[in-house]
Amino acid sequence: MPRPLRLEYQDAWYHVMNRGAGYQEIFKTKKHREMFLDLLSDASSLFGIKIHAYCLMDNHYHLLINTPRANLAQAMRNINGLYTQRFNRSVKRDGPLFRGRYKAIVVDRDAYLLQVSRYIHLNPVVAKLRKLPDHYQWSSCQYYHPKKDKPTWLQIDAILSMISNQNKSAGYAVYLKEGLDPQTKLFYKKENTPAIFGSKKFKDKLLHELNDYKIQSHKADYNRTRELPSVSHINRSCAIFFKISEDELCYGKRGVKNDFRKIGMYACRIWSSEKLSKIATVYHCNSHGNIANAVTEIKQRLLKEKNLSVTLQKLKAFVFN
Repeated sequence: MPRPLRLEYQDAWYHVMNRGAGYQEIFKTKKHREMFLDLLSDASSLFGIKIHAYCLMDNHYHLLINTPRANLAQAMRNINGLYTQRFNRSVKRDGPLFRGRYKAIVVDRDAYLLQVSRYIHLNPVVAKLRKLPDHYQWSSCQYYHPKKDKPTWLQIDAILSMISNQNKSAGYAVYLKEGLDPQTKLFYKKENTPAIFGSKKFKDKLLHELNDYKIQSHKADYNRTRELPSVSHINRSCAIFFKISEDELCYGKRGVKNDFRKIGMYACRIWSSEKLSKIATVYHCNSHGNIANAVTEIKQRLLKEKNLSVTLQKLKAFVFN
């Protein structure tokens, strides 16, 4: 399994989740859940992390964590490692408990934090375990109600402060009742969830600070997280850049050389996240092989033709402007 992209900085916010290996249960008993919550309490003291929401399902968990010290990896290594040891000891088993490395999505506090807290707290409702999220015993949602004493390590004020109602707890209950918004649904529905949930400006700032080594070693996560241009945007930009029509760019003629078309195919394949089938449809290709051949040819020519390299650099700047 490739190492996931980790973005750590002071006062970062994360939606952290992990699942049992092979979808096995990671919480079999009440004791296991209490054991995990005790570890969250210990981690908040040892590492200074702030836990704002949690939800423990049978085979996975969700956490909303703030890290004043930029030390998420250290804290999660402690939580997951100790829990695995104690769980294995309690059921007399050995080996890994989790499917692999935990997923940590950086959350844009200003724009998306409230939505993420709702996503976490609605897990038992979506799974049809409870009709109301605050009725689920192993979720922090119950403590957002003023009549219930919360654990000292659980932070709720930051989330409630984002509710406009004067009665914050009642307002949060109404907010949960509204259900997930389309943007949050779409984000978490993706097969491979991006590493950042935030505005384009927020994402661009964090990704811009990555060095080349980190980008190359986490290429898949990096590309999933960037807001890549669509095929239609790239084609439109190519047509304007080369001063031709989009029809000239997308339609090929047998026996007629069309470098612009090959460059367009290359740009769509390398700079967008669209599937080959989509690119082939736009370029009216009978097979994906036409796209692959064009990309291979341009890559080979870039090694020899300096002018082509300069052109593509200028075109890329134009596309991403």
